[in-house]
This record gives sequence, structure tokens and C-alpha cells, in this order.
Amino acid sequence: MLTLLLAGLDGCAARTKNQGSGTGPLTKMGTDRYLQKAIRSSNEGVILLPSEKAQRVYELPRLNEIAHALREPAAACFLHRAIDTMEPVEDERAFTKVPEGQVKIRTRIAPSGEVVSTEVLESGFADEHMPECVSKAIEQQSFPQNKGGLSHYVDIVYWVSLGLQSDVHTEAYREQLRREQVAAGLRGRPCLQGRAAPGHYQIDGLNLVDRYGNTMVNRVDAPALADEVRTCLVQALRDLQLAPQEDAFVRPVVSRVEVDVGGDGLVTVKDEQWLHLLELEERALRAVRRAAAGQSEASEPPQDELDAPGSVDPAPVRDPEPIPRRPRVDPATGGLKIDLGPRR
Repeated sequence: MLTLLLAGLDGCAARTKNQGSGTGPLTKMGTDRYLQKAIRSSNEGVILLPSEKAQRVYELPRLNEIAHALREPAAACFLHRAIDTMEPVEDERAFTKVPEGQVKIRTRIAPSGEVVSTEVLESGFADEHMPECVSKAIEQQSFPQNKGGLSHYVDIVYWVSLGLQSDVHTEAYREQLRREQVAAGLRGRPCLQGRAAPGHYQIDGLNLVDRYGNTMVNRVDAPALADEVRTCLVQALRDLQLAPQEDAFVRPVVSRVEVDVGGDGLVTVKDEQWLHLLELEERALRAVRRAAAGQSEASEPPQDELDAPGSVDPAPVRDPEPIPRRPRVDPATGGLKIDLGPRR
């Protein structure tokens, strides 16, 4: 008998049996079909396949909690690997070396709830790092204790792929990205002042952005610049912000900032005058709307804030901190929060 516990598809976890005329639990063929349907329907997720004996020991609500809890550390494996390996192709809308795929891992659980061992049964990942990283995440997970004194087995399936990027072909996306990368260049200007020799520099960035438009992890490629300058620029480009896209999972964003460092040390960012004029125009439109509504300008930010959007401390900053692993806790206890959000 097989029971499926799913997290990540439609934001729910469920026990699933045959959808036919009640002829019994899922067969092996039925399970495989269900798994393939789940993988096609969602960019990422976790499915638990407890053995028949394990089903008698573990309560399904607790296994549901575990399925959800594993999504975050497994997604962290994908994010940190992807930011190291992904490379954009020529049109910057497709990527190579994306660590996508799926894996089935057999997990042996001690009576104490501790994971004793993991074994990769099947893997569709071309990247060998992913099954190993997901296995380590599973090993950090605690299961409920059982009083039978026996170890039990649960097969865990994880899959992941890049989310939808339906807006990258739109004019609104291109303008927003242009605006954000110029603003990032202005924030990163202190990183270059006094640290870069006179000349023209091209700074290429890759950000992995969540469905709300926030950067989760990013990198900067600028081989002509010193390590401390690149490290500082990582922080400047990390604040890049896109419009939300609720049906997305991870959106890769390729940015390019061009700067010129003069002989006097003055740093000029390409298109900074365009951004300055755009912000002045937006400010004027806000003033017209306030005047029409009879409001004052007391809440308007000072002009000097508009002249230099987003600055950063010129001191070098550290690379992005790794996403912390969850502590070993009973998943039935309160306080567990999943940052990935529900599927819609």
C-alpha cells in the first residue's frame, strides 16, 4: 500500500488514493503517473512515500508538516547551486547549466525520529551536487518518535525547475530592469571611488528573484575590478527589485551596469541622467496629483535624495550569507513557517 503526501503543488499536502471506483490504494504504475503529473504541474515540490509499516507508525498530519518543512532547505540547495553554475545564452532569456531535475531518496528513520541514512534511488539531476545537497537536508530533518523500537523507511521525492518568466518580453519589464540597473550602479558608485583605475567598466550581474520581485541571491561578474570592489557591488545589485509575478518560483534576472571612472576619480554611470530626469518627471506628476487633491508637499522627499538614488557605504560588504538550515525540531510543533508561499 502506498500513501502520497505532497507539499508544493497547489499549496497543499494530501493523502491520495485511486480516483477510480474505490478499488484500493495506488499501484506502482498509478504512483508513477501521479508523480509525473505533480512534476509537470509545479516548478518545485516534495512528495513523501511512506512504507506500509511506516504508515501505521507516523500520523499523516506530521508527515505533511515534514513535506512542507523540507521545501525550504531543498530550495536553498537549488538557489545556491544555480547562482554558481547558471549562464545566460545570447538573448539573455534562456540559461544553460541550470541545476534542474528530480530525485527519489530512500530515508531510514530511527525510533528516536533521527534520520539514520539516506540512499539515492533515482535521480534526474545532471548536476551531481543536487542529490547530495538534498540528502543532507533530509538528514537534518527530525521525524516523530515511535515506541515500536524499529526503524522505518520513507521515500522522499523532490523536484525543481525555473519558474515562469512571462513578462521578460514586455516593454514594462525592460524599462523596469533598465531603471533598476542604473539605480544599482548609483548605489555602487562608492564601491569604485578611489578603488578603480581610470577607464570604462562593464559590470554583469545575475540575480535570482522570488515571486514577489525580491532578490534571494545574486552574483557579480567584473573581472577587471578587484575582489573587494566586486564584493561591494554584490550588495549594490542585491537590492534590484522587480514587479511581483505570483505564478513564478525563481526568476533569473540578467543585468548590466556600465560605468566610467575619470582621471579625477569621478564615477559616471551610464543612463544616470535618464534616470534623474525620469524621477523629476514622476515627482512633478505627483505634485500635480497632490495639488488636484488639495494636499501639501510636506511628505515629499528632499531633492538631494532624488539626485542620488540608493547609495551604499563604500566599505566592502560580505558575500550573501547562506540560507540557514532549520533546527532539528518535531514538525508537529507550532512556529514552522515556509517562505516559498502557496501555489495558485
